[in-house]
Amino acid sequence: MVAVIRSNSSLGRTLLYNEQKVIQKKAYFLAAVNYPIALDMLSFDLKLKRLSKLASLNSQVRKNCTHISLNFKSTEHYSAHKLEKIAIFYMEKLGFEKQPFLVYEHHDAGHPHIASGRMVCAFQNHFSK
Repeated sequence: MVAVIRSNSSLGRTLLYNEQKVIQKKAYFLAAVNYPIALDMLSFDLKLKRLSKLASLNSQVRKNCTHISLNFKSTEHYSAHKLEKIAIFYMEKLGFEKQPFLVYEHHDAGHPHIASGRMVCAFQNHFSK
């Protein structure tokens, strides 16, 4: 597995990218981790508000969005449930199990995407151990 981690300054753009894939039937919304609302009750606005509120807590961060894709060999195929578990396990191993994040499965590429607010403080704590 290869993780591609990108940071940008637009939570809305990253979320919209993944949500448009869902609308186009090219992706499936798998999980909303550390969200206080059931998956089927989450609108685009609620997803964005949760991430934006947390991102606003650290005004020093200019690129407030983290977008991760977990890429596998072309011969590796996993169920949606397995991809969700892999994404959650990946975030746990990074020490971000308490961080709110969204998980999408992209059918056109066969891998999960993780969208979250920028995790600068967690990275600093993780690597200073």
